Amino acid sequence: MPRFLTRLSHPRLLLPAVLIASLPIVGACSTKAPTTSTAQSAFGAAELPSRRVRIGADHTGARIMGAVEVTADSIIKATSDPDVRRNALAWKANAIPAIQTTTHHPDPLISFVDGWVLALMMADYFETGRGRDQFGSQQQVATTAMRRLVNGIESDTRRVLEEAGSDDYQQFHDFVHEWSATYPIDNDLFLHRTAAVYAVDVLAGQQIGGLSSLGTMEEMALDAQTMARAYLAYTFKTVLWQAELMIESMMDTTLITPLLDSVDRMAITTTATRLLEATPDMIASERALILAETERMLEASLDRTFALVSEERALIMADVEEMIARERAIIFEELEAMTPKIMGQVREEAISIADHVMLRLAIGIAVLIVLLGLAWLIFRPRSRAA
Repeated sequence: MPRFLTRLSHPRLLLPAVLIASLPIVGACSTKAPTTSTAQSAFGAAELPSRRVRIGADHTGARIMGAVEVTADSIIKATSDPDVRRNALAWKANAIPAIQTTTHHPDPLISFVDGWVLALMMADYFETGRGRDQFGSQQQVATTAMRRLVNGIESDTRRVLEEAGSDDYQQFHDFVHEWSATYPIDNDLFLHRTAAVYAVDVLAGQQIGGLSSLGTMEEMALDAQTMARAYLAYTFKTVLWQAELMIESMMDTTLITPLLDSVDRMAITTTATRLLEATPDMIASERALILAETERMLEASLDRTFALVSEERALIMADVEEMIARERAIIFEELEAMTPKIMGQVREEAISIADHVMLRLAIGIAVLIVLLGLAWLIFRPRSRAA
């Protein structure tokens, strides 16, 4: 086992296993969208929202593809050596599909780390690896561009993690550099050992919780749009570059000398012309397939999202009705409990009012009797005198 994988068995540094094997499971039941991916939570980079990590991964992928294309084009324009021109053309034609595959993993953190790993592998490939002599006098252009790209990715990663209050940058840096040094690129197709392999092998039997269903559907729709844009931006170019490589191979007399002895060169030219004529149709066909697949994915994602939203709304309405019924029952119970007390107070108030009225009535009757007595006493003597 490589030295750095042994070191990473420490609980604090178990990076490959917990970083990459914690893949999000799309079919989870919760409808609450998470803010971080499973790999982020396991690694300790939960300070960054999952959406921000995905945007960073997409930006890193576009950044690497742009750097490869611009650098290869500058080498092609600056050299007259046909071998150097062909190597530069093969570089962008083979590397960009590899970058697209690497930076579109379901987990955003894995996409970002694997993109970083691939950029570092390419820098080492052109500096000290198999590709160190591919561009002749223009070799320094490729090595400088790729090293500048890696430095930019690392600088931006350090800044973003520091702004988020995380001190995990050194873990990322050590893992990326040691993985790249242990598994360097050894082919011109830029096929490489992805960092996800180690964790998948180690934790293949472990059940990992993932993103919620609703959150995953929304993010999958956005990710499908981003992936479609990335593929549309480079599919046509890649087809043309591969066609150019094929034509150059067909025209290379050092490779087809036996064939040229029996086949007229005009036939090769005709075949190349037909290929170029068919290229627009091939591009249109690929574009139609990509657009149709993207539309199908988006429609399926939206249908599932709407269904989940409807179910959630029904659940919420049921909870609201239950809460209203419960509150109404509590109010009635409280009113029922308060009724005897209120009735007692009313009865006491009624008795008090009745007592007060009777007292007033008695006083009034007494006063009336006194007045009648006084009147009788006053008027009776006058009647005798008469």
